Amino acid sequence: MKHISRSLLGVSLALLLTSPAFAQGRGGRGGFGGGLGMLLGNAGVQQELKLDAAQIDKAKELAEKVGEKMTAARSELEGLEQEERRAKMMEINRETNEMVLKSIGEFMKPEQVTRLKQISVQMRGAMALEDPEVAKKLALTDAQKSEIQSIIQDSMAEMRSIFQDNQDDPEARMKKMTEFRKQTLAKVEAKLNDEQQKTWKELLGSPYEVKFERRGN
Repeated sequence: MKHISRSLLGVSLALLLTSPAFAQGRGGRGGFGGGLGMLLGNAGVQQELKLDAAQIDKAKELAEKVGEKMTAARSELEGLEQEERRAKMMEINRETNEMVLKSIGEFMKPEQVTRLKQISVQMRGAMALEDPEVAKKLALTDAQKSEIQSIIQDSMAEMRSIFQDNQDDPEARMKKMTEFRKQTLAKVEAKLNDEQQKTWKELLGSPYEVKFERRGN
């Protein structure tokens, strides 16, 4: 971990800003955090969506396919500067999510798809507001987009410090990153007006905590 490359560190920081719990589990294989394909492969999410046996089989198959695609895509991040890397990650995630949405529309009910999207927004936290679809639904102004992007960029820098200063204490790192993620989200939410706040709550849906298997299990 101490010799982690700059590219992998950047990816890790983005994942941890998305969800610190991600770092301790295997549920996010290749998913870059909050990706629909990653969530489909999670047993708890499958239960939350009330998928039947046939749907679960299809969800697992799709999640595996997405995992392989995303793992292969990681090579595209090597050698990129931080902002380029983050933009590329968002592009890859967006393209993959579009593919997943098209596929799940064939075997999932509309309400199940809606709930999956809500869980994804919750997982991504502040970074969800950089999603073009989310930004469009919130009717974010150019000024708001710029302010939100600035907050997230500053957060990435602070996250890097937390990550590096607590490499030998995973428990402390997890606690600090969880709290920092909440603070970052609060800063972003403060940029929304009343109507946008209402829409944001609808996009989030009822709270759900995604749990991942611990490594080695």
